[in-house]
Amino acid sequence: MRFMDERMPHPFSGTIQSFLLILALSACFTAASDWQAKVEQLEGNYVKMKEHFESKIVDLETKVSRLEAKVKKQDSIVAVLKKGHKPFTDNVDINRHRRHNATLRTCHEIHAANPSYASGMYWIDPDGQGIGDPPIHVHCDMVAKKNSRMKVIAEEIQPGTTSILHDSESEMDIGHCVEPGCYSRPIKYYASERQMAALIQLSNSCAQNITYNCRNSPLNYDGITYAWWNDKDGERHQFADWLTSCDQLSGKKHAVNDGVKDGRLPFTRVHFSNPFKGSGQHIVGRMRCSGKAKVEAMPTSCQDLWRMGHTLNAIYSVRGAKRMENVFCQFDKRPNEQGFQKWIGYVDVKSRPTYFHVQKNRTFYSENVAIPFEVEKVNVGNAMDLKTGIFTAPRNGLYFFSFTGLASAKPSKGTVFAAVGLFLNAVQVGEAWVHEADISVNHDSPLTLQSTLTLKAQDRVWLQITSLGDTGFLYDDANGYNHFNGFMLDEEITRSL
Repeated sequence: MRFMDERMPHPFSGTIQSFLLILALSACFTAASDWQAKVEQLEGNYVKMKEHFESKIVDLETKVSRLEAKVKKQDSIVAVLKKGHKPFTDNVDINRHRRHNATLRTCHEIHAANPSYASGMYWIDPDGQGIGDPPIHVHCDMVAKKNSRMKVIAEEIQPGTTSILHDSESEMDIGHCVEPGCYSRPIKYYASERQMAALIQLSNSCAQNITYNCRNSPLNYDGITYAWWNDKDGERHQFADWLTSCDQLSGKKHAVNDGVKDGRLPFTRVHFSNPFKGSGQHIVGRMRCSGKAKVEAMPTSCQDLWRMGHTLNAIYSVRGAKRMENVFCQFDKRPNEQGFQKWIGYVDVKSRPTYFHVQKNRTFYSENVAIPFEVEKVNVGNAMDLKTGIFTAPRNGLYFFSFTGLASAKPSKGTVFAAVGLFLNAVQVGEAWVHEADISVNHDSPLTLQSTLTLKAQDRVWLQITSLGDTGFLYDDANGYNHFNGFMLDEEITRSL
């Protein structure tokens, strides 16, 4: 048997080598294909990251520009304050003195106390010194000036205007949320709700505005409300219908200004949205109050007394609808709180006393004419004319009248009678009547009459015989049997003030 030489090639070795070479080449081609896909994926991710960072850089550059503008604005304000450094220091000194003594309630009161005071920050106490909330630090404009931000509701800030500061006075971006009202910012004021309410009640007028800078950022669009504001009670209010510049989506930048001047103040929250990838920034103005609320010379309520400066809890007399009234005022409560005013009752106050008592001293027979009197016992106010017997009301009010008389008749087989009537402006309003039948001797009968009448100034009241029998008459002599009395019960004091 012959053995194969070990140095001779195996008949399958070439095949095996070819197979291994093909397998290696196939693996190389497969690996190259996978690497190609991975490289393409990395290139795609790089492009996306580049675009993302580029947009972030644009946003940051925009924010930096805005911050630079704010810094520039703050620098200009500081420069102005430095120019007026001395007056500003004087203001602070004045305020420190007032804070330790009498803190006034509004900038209007401070300006009225001394018109030479400069504009600046002052302490005021609208709800009253020593009661309610602590004093608040406000800005007082002591000179008239144009107000560029409040074109809608006021062209000029009046001297003595009070401004309430808050945390949303600078321009603020609304971001990129798209749902209606999704951007929501509460307004934090540097004054309590009670103090702001008191300031509004003390002032002749108050106003506040919102400025909105927009580009493709609507307030209202296609029937959808995207922006609104909330009042002091949290109630929602849309912006004015005529503010349509932002709703046009023109791609241009617009600025709209909406102002409010009523009891809904102050703004408590603002809402915006950016549904069309535009931009928007809001500026909420300060609440400004000017002037002094009108108060009648004679107070009619605790609120009037509070506006005049009263702060002591006590019973006060005020002018009611017709008469003076007593009320208890609890000034440590707000005017709209329960218990601020409690009605006690009416006050018996008359501008001048009016009462009379007159008598006759002789017999009287005449019918249908005013009965004159001869004796004047009392006639305070001189409203009773003794000779004519006519009383003329000096003022509006409630009056009481009383008549007592003596009717006499001579003997008669028939019926004898006598009647005396009370007349108001020629209209009979009461009557006293007596009668007797078949009297054989002289006969006397008393007559009495009382009446309470509401009279107006210059109304006239008198007595007259309305009916008298053939033998009848009003008997009198020096003893005085016929008396006429009258006096004012209540005066409609409001007519006299």
